[in-house]
This record gives sequence, structure tokens and C-alpha cells, in this order.
Amino acid sequence: MKATVVEIKDGFAALLKEDGIIVKVQSENFKIGDVVNMKEKAIRKKGRLSAIVAAAAMFVMLFGGGVYAYATPSYYVSLDVNPGILMEVNIFERVIGMEAANEDAIEVLAGLDLKNKDIKDATSVAVERLTELGYFDGEDGKILIAAISKNEDKAERLAGKMQGAAEEEIAENGVKAEVAAGAVGYEMVQAAKAIEGMTPGKYNIIVNLLGIDPEVAADYAETSIKDLMAEYTASKGAEGKGRTEKAAAKVQTREENGKPAENEGVKERNAAGKAEQAGNQAGNAKVDVPASGKKALNEDAMENNAKEEKPETPEKPKTPKKPEKPVTPEKPEKPEVPVGGKDHKS
Repeated sequence: MKATVVEIKDGFAALLKEDGIIVKVQSENFKIGDVVNMKEKAIRKKGRLSAIVAAAAMFVMLFGGGVYAYATPSYYVSLDVNPGILMEVNIFERVIGMEAANEDAIEVLAGLDLKNKDIKDATSVAVERLTELGYFDGEDGKILIAAISKNEDKAERLAGKMQGAAEEEIAENGVKAEVAAGAVGYEMVQAAKAIEGMTPGKYNIIVNLLGIDPEVAADYAETSIKDLMAEYTASKGAEGKGRTEKAAAKVQTREENGKPAENEGVKERNAAGKAEQAGNQAGNAKVDVPASGKKALNEDAMENNAKEEKPETPEKPKTPKKPEKPVTPEKPEKPEVPVGGKDHKS
């Protein structure tokens, strides 16, 4: 019988057996989460004393919280193809619970014992089972892995582990399948559980990636991951190719309102403006002004600007010249007295 190591203390290990009984044994370099094979004969030899020790160990472990930690989900992980499998994983990354999200998943889980397995091993076993059932036959398949935890970094790390395990398994089986893995919000778990046939990973694609109203998300519960991913890829296609039905409806509405014609007119006007701008730039580029000429042009421009900016100072009115003084007429010379006249005395 197999048992899982749930706690190690003082050289002893507490083992949780498949039948739910906890036994205390001497530790042999065990690690928490290890799965060991219990020897039935050795257990029987202990007889009544073994039962008492087991009971005591159970109470000690329960009081110490070891069993509680092992049995408490720290992660929720989903693995989707079309069958959807939801697993509960504890802090030791061991599967402690699994659930089939739809009828196809019930067939996948039938006969599989994933409980207490390391999540990587559980992923490999599940993918191998999907391969045996022919879910990857024919066209390329899609596998979606989603990890959910309150710690997003730890969820991303766990999703990476699961992705690696799935890729190794499909490579060994020569299967062509694309594996996508990542962390999703913790609220996805409760939202998905409210819809029959839904997993957190699928719900995340429908609501967050495709932008579908949560109220109609249930209509996509039976849609395969392959079809959902194809629709998402189409919605992100180059130049708007392969848009989703919702986007197509919006385009049709705009066409009926005549908006596309208006948009085309705007595009044409913008194109004409760009062409004119390009022509102006080309014309400017053809004028090759030598450096010396540019300098002279700049100096002339500066001089003209200076003249335009500086207002002309009005001329001061000229002071009128004082009128010239009239010339004083010269006095008439006295007549000379002739010599020998009557008044002349000899």
C-alpha cells in the first residue's frame, strides 16, 4: 500500500496511507510529499502498539497542522482539450482532488489514479490517456493548461511545470499538439464552477480573451479549446482578417449607417493632404542653396526684419531762420567845397 509523507519531525515521519490512516515511522531521508510503499507485514507486526502509535500520531499531526496543510488546496489547475479536467493541488504540489468538468472528461479519468501524484506526473498521465483515446488524431490538437493561486508568481511557475510535462509526453508519443499554459485569476474558479462543463482556463478564454459577455459564457461550455483558440487567433489576424462574429456584426451596423463611406472619404482627404505635403517637401528639397548664399540670405533677412521692426523716427520740424536785418543805407557823402570859392580865404 502506498502512503504519502505529510510531516517530518524529530527523525520520524507521519505517513498518510491510501485508506486514510496515518502511521508514524522512522524517517529514511523522506521529504514531505514523497510517496512510499508501505510493507503490510511490517505494519501487522506492530499489532496493537502500532495502532496506538498511529492514533497518537494522527492527533499530533492534526494538532500540528501537517495533515491539514496536506489536505488543503493551494492551487487549482485545469487541463483542457475538449475534455476538461480540474485538479486540486496542495502546497507540496501533490494532487489531492480531481473532477471531470464534462462527460468526455469522465471517460478520461476512468481508471486513472492521479491522487497524491506530483502534478508533473499527473499531467503526463492525463496527456497520455488523452492520446490513447484519440483526441490528438488527425489535425493538430490544442492543450490549454491554467493554474490558479492567490500567489500569481507561484501559479505561473506551476503552469510552466505542467506545460513542460505535457510537451515531453506529446513528443514521446509523436503527437502534433500545441500546449498553452499560464496563470489566471483566482475568481475564475468560482465563476467556472457555476457553469456545467466549464473549467477556469476555458472560462478565461471566453470572457477575457474573446470578450464574450459572462452572461452567455455558458453557451460556449461545449466548445472545444481548439475551436476557441482558432476564433481568438482569427480575431487577432493581420489587417482585420477572420474577425469574430461579434466584430462582424459591428461592421455591418456601421455599413448600414453609412459610416464606412464617410470614413473612406476621410481617408481619401488624408491621403491627398499627405501627397500634397510630400510634393512640397520634394520641391523644397530641389532648391540647392550653397552655404555662402544661405548665409547671405540669412543676413539680408535679418536686416530686413530689423528695418521692419524698428519704427522710423519722425523728423524734427526745422526752426525757421530769423529774418535778415535790413541793410542800413549808407549816408551820402558831404559835397566837397570847391577850392577858390567865395568862402575860401587866401
